[in-house]
Amino acid sequence: MKKIATDIETETWAKIIRSFREEGWIVTAKYWGFDAGIDDDYWCLRKGFKKIEFGWSNWTEGEIKASTELLMEIESKMNLNLKYGEPLNLKKSVIRTYKFQCLPLVILNLFNFFGRKL
Repeated sequence: MKKIATDIETETWAKIIRSFREEGWIVTAKYWGFDAGIDDDYWCLRKGFKKIEFGWSNWTEGEIKASTELLMEIESKMNLNLKYGEPLNLKKSVIRTYKFQCLPLVILNLFNFFGRKL
């Protein structure tokens, strides 16, 4: 079951993403808009069949959508007590917008998955 952790401090949110990327998680979608990392941000990381989505806004801080097990792992590994609630940055409509904007990265990942280089 997926849950959404909300109100995560910006520095903590970014540290969690860096930690997972260092552990070999692959970026499968990322917001590349002119305001990425300034006003809004979105990352989708995958490792095998596991998936974590990260949403962030300058006004509402960070959110993480993942399985209960992964969120518990984040709490343990980062020594956090996550708060759960309704998302603002990870609403389905917002994610669709980010993913549509991420299509070039998705296409690149498909080519790389099949061993082709662009």
